[in-house]
Amino acid sequence: MEQFSAQWFLAFYPSLGALLVSYGFYLLIKSEGFRVYLTQVASDPKPPGTWRTVLKYLLLFTLPGLVLSFFPFSWIELLFSVWILFIIFMVGQLLVMWPHTSKAILSAGENLKRKIRYVAANLITIGFICFMLAYLLLERTRG
Repeated sequence: MEQFSAQWFLAFYPSLGALLVSYGFYLLIKSEGFRVYLTQVASDPKPPGTWRTVLKYLLLFTLPGLVLSFFPFSWIELLFSVWILFIIFMVGQLLVMWPHTSKAILSAGENLKRKIRYVAANLITIGFICFMLAYLLLERTRG
């Protein structure tokens, strides 16, 4: 079980890191296009279905990680899994309260582009942290 746990996280960390870094760079480059997309989505009374799908798949991959963080017990993997569950909860809350979220998006106006760039920088940073966690796990399993 320990080997499966290590393999799971060695696949999960770099995959998530690559997604976050690539999408962060995409948002930096296409921040104006994403601003237009957000304002279009915010005018719809229903939350975007793609966001729910992303949260659903992130939850699907996080729950096994949460369980596997106990075999062997690892604070790093446990904290990472709980942190992702917290992110899922926070974004899920934004989707549940979509009328308020959409009003906030629409009222942001031109500040929205700056906020998108801030999110993009955070995605890139978190992606590199995922790569570092994969490196630490690889070093732990070798030694």
